[in-house]
Amino acid sequence: MANEQNLIPGFHTLTVEEQSRGGKKSAEARREKKLIRERILERMGEDDWDEFIDGIISRAKESTQAAEFLRDTIGEKPKDSFEVQGEGIEIRVHNVG
Repeated sequence: MANEQNLIPGFHTLTVEEQSRGGKKSAEARREKKLIRERILERMGEDDWDEFIDGIISRAKESTQAAEFLRDTIGEKPKDSFEVQGEGIEIRVHNVG
């Protein structure tokens, strides 16, 4: 149960029905993505994965977009924002793009 003190009156602009439909559509999209991912994994053998990875690495040497995809995939994506707190000071930096 939500803490009543933390609730902001009038915060939600969507009706309960609209929120429910959005949640159902989101769940449907997640199921579809999972099904696609599972089918791809079923059809790709070990050799196919090796070729796929080699292709991405070679493209990353020539394409910034491929290099960013590779970097993000291995978990090295830089954060868009960060916060630093110290004695009596708080700094927030957000990348606006």
